[in-house]
Amino acid sequence: MTNSQRVRRIVTCQGSIQLVTALSVLRYREQQHNQNCIYENNLVIYDLYAPESQIDEFAAFIKKMAQKLTDWQSITYIKSEQINDIVNKLNSSSPANIFQMVRSLVGIESADEIYLSRNWQFSNQLFINVYQSAEKICYGDSIGLYFSSTSKAFFGTGNQPKENSLTLPKVIFKRLSWCKDKTSSIKEFVREKLELKTVLGTIDFDAGYFVLPDILDEVPPMPTIKLDKSFILDTFEKLGILADSNYITHFQEKITGLPVVVLLTSNLSEATRISFNNEIFAYREFLLSQKIEQNTVLVIKPHPRDNINKIEKLKHNLSDIFSKIVVLSEPEMFYIPFEIFFLKAFFSRDLKLKDNIRIFAVSSACISLKLLFSVPSVVGFGDEITTRLFNENFVDGRLAHEHALRAAVENLETKNGSTTTTGQN
Repeated sequence: MTNSQRVRRIVTCQGSIQLVTALSVLRYREQQHNQNCIYENNLVIYDLYAPESQIDEFAAFIKKMAQKLTDWQSITYIKSEQINDIVNKLNSSSPANIFQMVRSLVGIESADEIYLSRNWQFSNQLFINVYQSAEKICYGDSIGLYFSSTSKAFFGTGNQPKENSLTLPKVIFKRLSWCKDKTSSIKEFVREKLELKTVLGTIDFDAGYFVLPDILDEVPPMPTIKLDKSFILDTFEKLGILADSNYITHFQEKITGLPVVVLLTSNLSEATRISFNNEIFAYREFLLSQKIEQNTVLVIKPHPRDNINKIEKLKHNLSDIFSKIVVLSEPEMFYIPFEIFFLKAFFSRDLKLKDNIRIFAVSSACISLKLLFSVPSVVGFGDEITTRLFNENFVDGRLAHEHALRAAVENLETKNGSTTTTGQN
């Protein structure tokens, strides 16, 4: 009889859709390895980037999702205050002390495999440094897309002011500043070498598992394995148990016989890419730029990181356009990936779309819907609205991201042979 091999896995998670993708990758690897293994799964939730008043509820929902999908040796939620405590000790603590703090929080000294969405951003760097002896697996963002540390989807392109010609006082000031910085750099270098401070290294992944490895024109730098979309779809179907059947029935009764528009929002103002009021106005302008039938029901599916107050104000702002507005605001609906609700509310048992609906998306959700369900989206906001309403240093990045989303959906359309509309004005 062959002895079983015990494999200790750490799965890091920063959101509900990321959990779906990570666990789909785990199942894929289990099937591919075909070994006599006993898996010890440990989930670490952190950096959810949700509004402070909603973040604990979000973490609790991710834990609930995780428990529906597999067995866990441990589930740990590391709060932002705990991460900040580590940050504050980097300059006065050795790597050994910092790494032990992390191990104590996670409750695990070592691991055989660690799964992360990315190896940049502080917390991800921290975990990949602490458990660098493990096999390091990237599962990407959304349903398995790769975003680099320079992705236009995340960061602004702040224009640096041009240097004016230097006067003598400026030359002297610059020289003094240079000397001060140089002295400080030498001191920090010595502290690092003496291990009186901690500097996190950049550590590469051993492999990346992506449904669409380079769909957004960002080529993953690690060896990649293509994850079959059926693993993602199967995970969504298993999580259908989270969508309350009474709620779904009541929802379907509300929309029966009426045209339906679904708006998938994103946490744009929360991420400072646009102001709070401008984001609401942008959604309004985006929807008004499209032909909306009379008696249309609007369904708003918030992003899990959206501020609930923004969603309430958005509903009020759009009330003169739509005859009825349904906001998926209950915790089970607010934090759940839209694909799960979509499967339960709009598809029959044989996965045929039951209603004639239109979907308006401003994020990579449009790719998921196209890939998994061959359902077209109107991709927004469009160049004019974006240029006019987004914060200046995010305009170029946002425009590039929208164009990449449309190109990705068109690429999928070519393969599937169906049509998607853009939000161009």
